[in-house]
Amino acid sequence: MMGHSNTDWAGGLRAELLRYFSGYSILGIVAFSALVPWFVANFLAWPDNADQLSATENVEAFWALTATIAIVATFAGSYLVTRESYYGTLRRSVVMSGLIHLVAAKYVAALVVGLITLATGIVAWGASAAFSLTPEVRGELLSPESWRALPGVVVASAVGSLWGCSLGWIIQHYYATTIATMLIPLAVELPILANDPDIGRWLPSGALAGIASLPFEGLLPPGPALLVSLAWLLAASAGAVAVLKRKEF
Repeated sequence: MMGHSNTDWAGGLRAELLRYFSGYSILGIVAFSALVPWFVANFLAWPDNADQLSATENVEAFWALTATIAIVATFAGSYLVTRESYYGTLRRSVVMSGLIHLVAAKYVAALVVGLITLATGIVAWGASAAFSLTPEVRGELLSPESWRALPGVVVASAVGSLWGCSLGWIIQHYYATTIATMLIPLAVELPILANDPDIGRWLPSGALAGIASLPFEGLLPPGPALLVSLAWLLAASAGAVAVLKRKEF
């Protein structure tokens, strides 16, 4: 029985990943994983001011901007739900797999695609940013000291992907969820974080920024920031459960 159950779970996860990577939409997500850091970089006037910073400060700026890929990971996590909602196949998936099994499979798949989004984003964003940096800074980026920032960025993207999956289940509308996962963090939460970190650090994006130890004043330390992010995640998960209990598929 246990072996059969494990096979079912593996099959469900595989189906979710195959569905996610089918079509050309995945190319758009990869593009966003490079474009979002560049959008925020322009907001912060980097790398135009790179020559005014030390190599260490430029490395910190690079990883701070890399952490914004967590926003794309959030969208990627939601896309596992909203894609099916958009094409009208969600009801069929619920009937075929069972609601509990489907929800669990999508959450696990969201975690996987969030980390894949981060990995591809680091490559795409890093390669494009490298052309704007001096050889000294590029060398610093490849040093073991530089990569100590990676674990925080990984955790932020992982939490973001699960947060996005919850929003996908709550909203179940592609365009509205895209606004919630990408537009609001960039157009609303980022300016608040930059201008009023005492408020911004408690917002979802501000908490993720704290997890990644971004070099902004006023952010929560990684541990408390993770607790705030988990609180947001639990609230969203509770909201998803409430929606699904009332939903008739």
